[in-house]
Amino acid sequence: MLFLIIAFLTSFFTCFFLIKKANEAFIDNQVGVQKFHQWNAVRVGGLSIIFSLITVSIAFTLDQKDFAKLHILLVVSSIPVFLGGFIEDLTKKVGPKIRLLCGMFSGFLVYLFLGETLTRVDLPGFDYLLASYLLFSVLFTAFALAGVANAINIIDGFNGLASGVSIMVFLSYAYVSFLVGDMFLVYTSLTIASAIFGFFFWNFPFGYIFLGDGGAYLLGFLAGLTGVLLVERHQEVSAWFPLLLLIYPIYETLFSIVRRKFLRSSSPFEPDAVHLHTIIYRRVIKLTVGNKLPNFLLNSLTSPYLWFMQLLCTIPAVLFWSKTYVLMIFSLAFIVFYTWLYFRIVNFKTPKIMIHLLKKFKENT
Repeated sequence: MLFLIIAFLTSFFTCFFLIKKANEAFIDNQVGVQKFHQWNAVRVGGLSIIFSLITVSIAFTLDQKDFAKLHILLVVSSIPVFLGGFIEDLTKKVGPKIRLLCGMFSGFLVYLFLGETLTRVDLPGFDYLLASYLLFSVLFTAFALAGVANAINIIDGFNGLASGVSIMVFLSYAYVSFLVGDMFLVYTSLTIASAIFGFFFWNFPFGYIFLGDGGAYLLGFLAGLTGVLLVERHQEVSAWFPLLLLIYPIYETLFSIVRRKFLRSSSPFEPDAVHLHTIIYRRVIKLTVGNKLPNFLLNSLTSPYLWFMQLLCTIPAVLFWSKTYVLMIFSLAFIVFYTWLYFRIVNFKTPKIMIHLLKKFKENT
C-alpha cells in the first residue's frame, strides 16, 4: 500500500505544481484538427507519470525489493519513447516518424537491459519465426511496443480517455500477475495505475492538464511492455490476453491507417479528426447537447462511451486470460462491433441508446 501511495502522491503533486507554475511553453494550444478544448491546459502531464516511476524505483531500492533493479531498468528503457513525445510537446517539431523510432529504440533497450523479446504470439507459423530468429524477435518486439505507444497517443484527446483506458489495462495486468504469482508485475502494474490516478484527478472532468505526447507514448509503451513481460515470464498466459486488453487503441490505429490511406488518399501519418472518439463528440455529444454545457464538460462526456468500449475488451480478457481461442473470438467480435458502430455514427444512424443516455444526463443537469 505504501508504494501505491507514493506513486499516487508523486503524480498528484507533480500535476498540481505544473498547473500552478507552468510557463507558456507548457500550455497546449487550441489550434489543430485534433483539438477539442477551448481553455488553457498544461500539456506535459507525462512528467507526472515519469517522475512517479522514478520515485517508485527509489522506494523499491530503499526497501530492498528483490525486483528493484528490474524496475529501474524498465524505467530506463522507457526514457527514449517518453522524451520523443515530451520534446514534441515543448517544440512541436518532432514528427510521428521520429517518435515511432524513439519507441522502437526503447524496445531495443528492453532486450538489452531486461533480456526480453516476444517469442510467441500464439500463432504457430509466426511463433516459429519468433522463437528461431532472435533478430526477427527483437525487431518485431520493438515495432510492436512502438506501435502500442502510438496507439494510446491516438486515442488521447478527450479528458480522461487515454488515462481511463490505461487504468483498466494496468489493473487487469495486476490481477493476472497476482494469479500467476509474479510480484514484480503486480507491484509495477499497481504503481503505474496509482500514478495514472494521480494524473486523472486533475484531468477528468475539468481538463486542467493533459498527458501530452510524452505521457501518452509513455503509457502506451508501458502497457505493451507489461504485456510482453507477462506473456514471456508465464507460458500459461495467452499472448492474446494483452492483445485483447489493448485491441481498442490498436484497432483504432490500424483502422485509421486504412481509412487515411485508402478511403481518404492521404498520408497515414497525418492527423485528422475522424477517429471514433471525435465523431462521437461531434455527432453524438454536440448534436444532442449543443452548447448548453461548458466546453470542458462536453469534452469529458465523450470518454465514458469509450470506457465502455474498453470494458467490452477488459472483462473477457480478465475472465479468459489463459484461453487463446476464446480471446481470439472476443478480439474478432470487438473489431466487428467497432467497425459497425463507426459507420453507423458516420452515416447519422447512431444507436438510440447512446442518444437516450445523453438526453437523460442533459435533463438532470
